[in-house]
Amino acid sequence: MQQKSINTFGIVSFKKTQAVADVMERIKTWASDNGADVIYHPILAGQLPLSEHVETSEAVFLDKCDAIVSVGGDGTFLSVARMSGFSEKPIAGVNLGGLGFLTDIGPEDMEEHLGKIRRGDYTMISRMVLETRVLRRGEEVHRFKALNDVYINRVNVPKLSSISAWCGDNFITDFFADGIIVATPSGSTAYSLSAGGPIVEPSVQAFLLNPICPHSLTERPLILPADVNIKLVVNDKNPDLLLTADGLESFNLHSGDEVIVSYSGVRKNLIQLAEKSYFSLLREKLGWGRGYKKDCNQ
Repeated sequence: MQQKSINTFGIVSFKKTQAVADVMERIKTWASDNGADVIYHPILAGQLPLSEHVETSEAVFLDKCDAIVSVGGDGTFLSVARMSGFSEKPIAGVNLGGLGFLTDIGPEDMEEHLGKIRRGDYTMISRMVLETRVLRRGEEVHRFKALNDVYINRVNVPKLSSISAWCGDNFITDFFADGIIVATPSGSTAYSLSAGGPIVEPSVQAFLLNPICPHSLTERPLILPADVNIKLVVNDKNPDLLLTADGLESFNLHSGDEVIVSYSGVRKNLIQLAEKSYFSLLREKLGWGRGYKKDCNQ
């Protein structure tokens, strides 16, 4: 489906590596050769010979660009989503990281894909965003949003945590574990997957509730409806627990704190260029079927 053409690209990267510098130079050359309008986030000031295109503030940068191009891995992409306030401004990702579930553009064909985005030859997909509130003695003390996940994890003290969980008004159980993850389907291939959680197709509106190294082997990950809240309550008398969103923002929890996780109603837009299904992406990124095919060819 033909999308809106992109007139101004906003370029962001948070890493100072030669690979990033090479990509930035290629973007500059592509823009010059094709008459494209490219601007750079203020964080890039002084890193590259781009001073005439670096914006003076993040607010001006976000206001001017029609779409943001994240240069890095999935961590950079998540930082860019947070920076844009989880608005509907679309993001495309040039993958210089590892697996790259969110970053769709390989550096080898970056110029071709930038041209497609400029012409509107791309697909727009949207991912649900979590909203998390921390209540302390009934009053809200912190709030943040997340694209992938929020999780409670222990810090400093090597002991099990005690966390009670509810789905809406229904009590689930008291989890005794290293911590607990609440993930979106997008986040099902991130921390939750490492903790033994299932992979959920991103268009599904659901929460994943996944205890981290639970004491009881019968406590398994749950897939829960996104139209009701998840409530987590810290039971420890002297907790040393940290609540973290997308691995980027953290908040120290106290005994009795309530963590309310809900679907914010926001859908973050991602630009998708590759003409392949989500399952094709899983086969490519996770190497499904490779060992079997190799054995069959021997």
